[in-house]
Amino acid sequence: MINGSIVDLITPICKDGSPDYDVLETLVDWHVENGSAALLIGSATGQSTQFDIDERSELLKRAIWQSDGRIPIIADLSAGDPEQIFEFARTADEFGSSAMLLTLTGENYSSLAELIDYLRELSALVKLPLIARDDFANPGVLSPATLTKLTQIDGLLGFVNNSSLATSEHAVQVQDLPANFALYSGHDSDACQLCLSGYRGGISIVANIAPNLVQNMFTSALIGDRDNAESINNNLQPLAEGLLEDPNSIPVMWALVEMGCIPEGEEPPTLPQSSDYANLRRALRTAKIAI
Repeated sequence: MINGSIVDLITPICKDGSPDYDVLETLVDWHVENGSAALLIGSATGQSTQFDIDERSELLKRAIWQSDGRIPIIADLSAGDPEQIFEFARTADEFGSSAMLLTLTGENYSSLAELIDYLRELSALVKLPLIARDDFANPGVLSPATLTKLTQIDGLLGFVNNSSLATSEHAVQVQDLPANFALYSGHDSDACQLCLSGYRGGISIVANIAPNLVQNMFTSALIGDRDNAESINNNLQPLAEGLLEDPNSIPVMWALVEMGCIPEGEEPPTLPQSSDYANLRRALRTAKIAI
């Protein structure tokens, strides 16, 4: 079971728009050194739609090779075509992914029974551990009442609560789920509180530039050290707000360049407004990240 910070890893991009595989390998090493719990490849801020299946396969292969077993690599299976999802799942299995993540939408499944059958078939196809991700704010997909049905699928080890709603109607009761089934947060904004309530970690964009801090926040929450977890989280929230105000990969890449983690490249990432530079620099200083 993966516990802690699952980094929604940003894919560096070359001038021609193709993935920068060399910089990706540098980032894998950096996250190993900073103690991230796992890396999710090809998912961050919708980047999966920017690349074709060959580029996504190469990204996954490079990340797995570079990790060399030092950190779990999770393959994002995002695709509009269910058959392409199966194809990429087979690729992930062949390359040696640690797990795979599938975002559930209401478009491809006419009923809960059909969805469960699909997940069973996918899990059985490659034998890789599967994590499902959903948005409770999207009606007709899933609800907490039906989540228990997913826990009965062999090979499904966890669920990412990607809801932005905080009402009791959408609350998942951790104690009602099997001990070997993990819940993960899908947003940096509520990750700390959910982990303090029993979640095992979360998928994080902020961890792209503050991997050690995000992992320490989760670790503190997992051991019940509320004061330290909330203290770290309070320092990280301005950074989360700054990065996700305009959700795309550019602010993250800009910050990584400022921190000296990746090279500027031929076309350095540029933020849309001059105020964004000041806001992000201020958020980095609040989180005590050197730039």
